[in-house]
Amino acid sequence: SFKLEELVTISSFLNSFVFKMIWDGIVENARGETLELFHSVHGWLMVLYERDCRRRFAPEDHWLRKDLKPSVLFQELDKDKKRAQLLLQYIPHVIPHKNRVLLFRNMVTKEKEKLGLVETSSASPHVTHITIRRSRMLEDGYEQLRQLSQNAMKGVIRVKFVNDLGVDEAGIDQDGVFKEFLEEIIKKVFDPALNLFKTTSGDERLYPSPTSYIHENYLQLFEFVGKMLGKAVYEGIVVDVPFASFFLSQLLGHHHSVFYSSVDELPSLDSEFYKNLTSIKRYDGDISDLGLTLSYDEDVMGQVGFYSLI
Repeated sequence: SFKLEELVTISSFLNSFVFKMIWDGIVENARGETLELFHSVHGWLMVLYERDCRRRFAPEDHWLRKDLKPSVLFQELDKDKKRAQLLLQYIPHVIPHKNRVLLFRNMVTKEKEKLGLVETSSASPHVTHITIRRSRMLEDGYEQLRQLSQNAMKGVIRVKFVNDLGVDEAGIDQDGVFKEFLEEIIKKVFDPALNLFKTTSGDERLYPSPTSYIHENYLQLFEFVGKMLGKAVYEGIVVDVPFASFFLSQLLGHHHSVFYSSVDELPSLDSEFYKNLTSIKRYDGDISDLGLTLSYDEDVMGQVGFYSLI
């Protein structure tokens, strides 16, 4: 209904509107129609923001609030000010990404100090020691880490690599191999050959494999993968895991929103199918000439199944 340049103007207004409602304290005490108005405007804003994330139409730095200094926001968060918390909850995109990363690292540091996970002059943090065979890295890591408590997983984990005979690897600094272990584990679990995850055609983005159930403990494996990714984020370890955007939308809970459209996410799964599907809307002839059926074929472990949608 709108041209792209009109969407830029509309999104700029909505972004300012939502920011002002939060920063001026209107949302904190909002009730009835005011609260409904906020959620309605915020919903429309996020539809446009997520569309821009999928395929950029707005200029660079369009979503940032130049009048909001990150240092001011950090100070308000330290004081537990409600408006700062609401800002992070509803429109974190108004803050530059690098500042959000710094904020997160600061939160992690404070939590580690609170949990006693930081070395001090008077105390040493608890250390979890695990022994890993390189030939069975995934199996050993899964067995030794999956049962760890939340605080133990956040703490220090020391890895000792041994060969298949149980002999320690020579010349390895045992304090510095956890990052290597984590990177190798993540590389293995996201390998499509393991069949926990698959890749999309074209850009090869990762998403859970529909046939992951061939692993008897596949749900526990997915939970373990989540813990390993969480540990990487918590420790500031950068890993190369290119998830498909439709899967990320599911993780973020966007599919629960009334504004969510699975058709919008379809290009990230199968761009060719999306192109063919949307071309039907612009087809000028008799649609029956195309011989379409409401069905789909699925290849499961080499066996192709035919499924009717009606």
